[in-house]
Amino acid sequence: MRYVNSGWLQVLTSASLNNGQRSLLERVLFALDGNGHLGQNVATLPNALVAMIRAQAALKSHGASNQPQYVLLGRVVDEAISCMDRAAPAYGLGGHADLASARAELIAVAGVITQQKKVAKQLRAAKGAVKQAAMQRAMQAAMQATTQATTQAATQLDRLLGPLTEAVKGWVEPLWTGVVGDRSLAEQATSEIAVVVALEGRDSTALYEDTLNLISAGAPSADAVRDVLWPPKRSHLVTLAVHGTRELRGLSTFVADCQQWKLWAGQTEDDLPRRRAIRKLARLMGPVEGSAVLVSSPTEAADPDTAVRIARRMLSEALDHYAAGDRLIDLHLDPAWATEVSTNQPTFGTVRTPGQRASYPLTGHMPASLRAAMRAANLARRVDAPMASAALSWSALESTELKPAEAKILASACALQTLRRHLASAHSLLIAGGRAHLEHQRHRVRMEQGQLRKHEKGARGCEQSDNPHAQVALITHLEQVEVFRTRVAHAEQELQTVEAAVNSDLAALGAYVQTEGTKERLTSFDVWLDVLLPTQTVSSPSLQAAQAAAISLAKRCGGLAAETFALWRSRLAAPQDLAIWLDRHAGTYRGVLEWLYATRNMVIHQGHFTAPSDELTAHAARGIVDMALEFLSNWHTVERARAVSETPAKAVYEHLGSRLTQLINELGSSGATCSPLRVDHITGPDSTWWVADSAATTP
Repeated sequence: MRYVNSGWLQVLTSASLNNGQRSLLERVLFALDGNGHLGQNVATLPNALVAMIRAQAALKSHGASNQPQYVLLGRVVDEAISCMDRAAPAYGLGGHADLASARAELIAVAGVITQQKKVAKQLRAAKGAVKQAAMQRAMQAAMQATTQATTQAATQLDRLLGPLTEAVKGWVEPLWTGVVGDRSLAEQATSEIAVVVALEGRDSTALYEDTLNLISAGAPSADAVRDVLWPPKRSHLVTLAVHGTRELRGLSTFVADCQQWKLWAGQTEDDLPRRRAIRKLARLMGPVEGSAVLVSSPTEAADPDTAVRIARRMLSEALDHYAAGDRLIDLHLDPAWATEVSTNQPTFGTVRTPGQRASYPLTGHMPASLRAAMRAANLARRVDAPMASAALSWSALESTELKPAEAKILASACALQTLRRHLASAHSLLIAGGRAHLEHQRHRVRMEQGQLRKHEKGARGCEQSDNPHAQVALITHLEQVEVFRTRVAHAEQELQTVEAAVNSDLAALGAYVQTEGTKERLTSFDVWLDVLLPTQTVSSPSLQAAQAAAISLAKRCGGLAAETFALWRSRLAAPQDLAIWLDRHAGTYRGVLEWLYATRNMVIHQGHFTAPSDELTAHAARGIVDMALEFLSNWHTVERARAVSETPAKAVYEHLGSRLTQLINELGSSGATCSPLRVDHITGPDSTWWVADSAATTP
């Protein structure tokens, strides 16, 4: 949540952006943040375009090599159709006709696959040599029909992807100008936009900085926002270092237009070209132990960080050829890098991995049933090839006895856990937003005080000067001193008001919704749920104070924090909307899991290590594994504390899958409210997730 800071708020205030405009920018930035929760990160946002891209890749692969096979292909296609149906309202902003055409192509393919399934079933039931021979001929004909249909559909979908992508880019205009008034529709449309930003290649840090620069100049137009989200790609000359050799002979065969420079222990700068990027990068690397080589290659990208990511992947894949040629050497990339764009100064950086002061295990004991899954999940994070990482993630899930045809139960379990995470995120955003608003007011006071000190210092200097122009400057400085004294007094008075109000709101909310630890995790989700739920006719004074405080903070925060708070209050006031939200996320996870298994098959059976949107797939796969391990470990920890036998992981999935179905049915029933909903144990072994006639929880 890097945008929740006083600097960001200062720029937003100066540009006078409204809540809808802030929410658009902040939601896209939040989605691209690698630390976002499952269902909020761009890799797992409900998205029709990604589902269509995956279906097109699966259809093309099946037509060429019969992988994924027709049964799995049918599930991938079915999930793509469902995802497109759920996204259809957003495409009312543009692209509806093309989406309908794409859907029709997939419907036709699904029908052909269904026919092949029927023939296969008849073949299995056929008895007698003559009948079996006839059914085998029918099966061959069905297979040929499927191959032809999938090849044609893949071609048609590929043709539609470009126009649909451009249509989504066009949604910035109605979202920015406030034409879209429905919060849920705006959220859905912004999710599609964020995915297109990721697919086109944009680094989150670079986008954040470019957005700051844009709005620093004042309120931008919709076209200017679109240009920042999807700037034209430029040629970046990226320089990377490879350890383990001084020369990669024939590298230009695998990396076009590359150049190399040898590095060795004891080398001086005079041995390197007189190019700032090369020499400074060598210094950043530090002393070389053994052999290394610098490799420069041109890369087309929207920003330097994206160019580095693309170049590192390209060079890493090229190193596979050299590792295969000589298994006795260890070739690996150095984290340091440099990029150059035309005549601009070179940019330098290092690939960093996140860290923290203290790390904690998943559980306080060693769960034997999850050991293999934890190992595979850890390996999946370390592998740089996205499809290999995705395949390892599937192996982690498979080690918990999950079968390919059972993706639905895990997807349903993840949807329930996503509810917990999103509720916690709404609380975090609100608290962080309130504090950032307060810090913004403090920053404003400091800035005004700085200007006052500057003019006071200037006035003193003029008084001591013999320069005839000093008297004129003195008058100007004295006038400005009076102006800024008034402004400082006004800012300090406003700060006192804001400080008292925000601290009072935070205290009232914190007294009811308590947190623990440095990360301020909720001690109870249910009490926060009480705050979000519609006000009851009979509720405690502390709950009423907490609800009033939350509403007050949301008004002060504005932007995504306020929009998220309002969205959750709206969903919880309309149970059917919450049911739709849960079903949408469960469907998204089903689509990811079906595609994940198809990816695993293409890696193992065909040796494919690249695919459309494979980086998003790998990130989503790791996120689902992490979420599964999270609720499985919690379930087993509770059972261990009660000294009862451990429930197998697959049985946990089945319990939670059934629980989601029951919850959606409860929410969809006539006269339902969300008041009975309890989320503290919604993914745990206790059955206290729906308590009829429940009153507000007392902390």
